[in-house]
Amino acid sequence: MSSQGTTTDVDPIQLVSTVLDKTKAGKLIWEETADENLFIASVGGSATVEVRRPSSDYSPTAENYYYTLCLLDENGKVLWVIDEPQTLIQELFGLARKIALRIDEKVEAFLETLQKL
Repeated sequence: MSSQGTTTDVDPIQLVSTVLDKTKAGKLIWEETADENLFIASVGGSATVEVRRPSSDYSPTAENYYYTLCLLDENGKVLWVIDEPQTLIQELFGLARKIALRIDEKVEAFLETLQKL
């Protein structure tokens, strides 16, 4: 597990699981950024959570190929960077991307257009 700043007693697995659960429940509203590999959500107006996947120039076998979850304070200062468990963070990234880009809505519209052809 990576961390920046001070260490914390909070279990990173519990934190990632909670963010994922709140996302699934529709409590976190993910937004896209100029970086297609980064999505953000505000948490109560006093903090932000970011989920990032490696940029496309990384190989899946590269040592630094990690999805990350990053907690930031109200000023955008990094509080904690979490890179484990990869499976949960990767799932969170996919869900955040789906929400932020409104993928379901766009695919449904695409299918409707196809059916009208």
